[in-house]
Amino acid sequence: MANRTIFGAEMEEAFGKPMRDQVTGSHLTEDSPKTKKCTVIGGSGFLGQHMVEQLLARGYTVNVFDMRQGFDNPQVQFFLGDLCSQQDLYPAVKGVSTVFHCASPPPSSNNKEVFYRVNYIGTKNVIETCKEAGVQKLILTSSASVIFEGTDIKNGTEDLPYATKPIDYYTETKILQEREVLGANDPERNFLTTAIRPHGIFGPRDPQLVPILIEAARKGKMKFMIGNGENLVDFTFVENVVHGHILAAEHLSQDMALGGKL
Repeated sequence: MANRTIFGAEMEEAFGKPMRDQVTGSHLTEDSPKTKKCTVIGGSGFLGQHMVEQLLARGYTVNVFDMRQGFDNPQVQFFLGDLCSQQDLYPAVKGVSTVFHCASPPPSSNNKEVFYRVNYIGTKNVIETCKEAGVQKLILTSSASVIFEGTDIKNGTEDLPYATKPIDYYTETKILQEREVLGANDPERNFLTTAIRPHGIFGPRDPQLVPILIEAARKGKMKFMIGNGENLVDFTFVENVVHGHILAAEHLSQDMALGGKL
């Protein structure tokens, strides 16, 4: 199968269901799922916390695996450990049907060793541990940057090839990561994978994008324009990103042509 990416609008078109307001807790799909158990890897992070909240609202039982416990919630079972350690990770994914892998170091950290270890080595461990534990679905938070080479992309589709000259090393490791996850899709063994490619995630409790912009404005760095001002950048509201992940998980099955695709 050719690799593809699921975007929110295309998910809606494919399943004929409009996006719903995450804040009100309205249904994301027509039928609520039966209570399921899932694990959010990176659940203490910005995206991860929003993911946990919406999964709980949907009736899921949620585990969180992270290096730290970022919040307190008696409904959530926390597992602390190293993403690259199968011994640490296995208890967090044992007995769950779905794993959301949204752990990743911030691109601004500019640490090549950490990027490679977490995004690539860590993800390979996630895949193998999920298989060992009998997990049925793995949904990866990838990045739209994996197809970007510095030139405009308008009306891009999931069929666009990976960047041959990624814009930075972080993106290189995200490409490696996504290839591993999509390549691990194995319907015959009841292990299904997919990936979501958001870009510029923002929203409540955002620790990076909005604070950086505010600080730049305070320092007077927003007064300048480079180029003709016609360049466009995509930003994605965090609850829309969560919405896409949950749609992907709830429609990922052997009967749907989503496994191993974006």
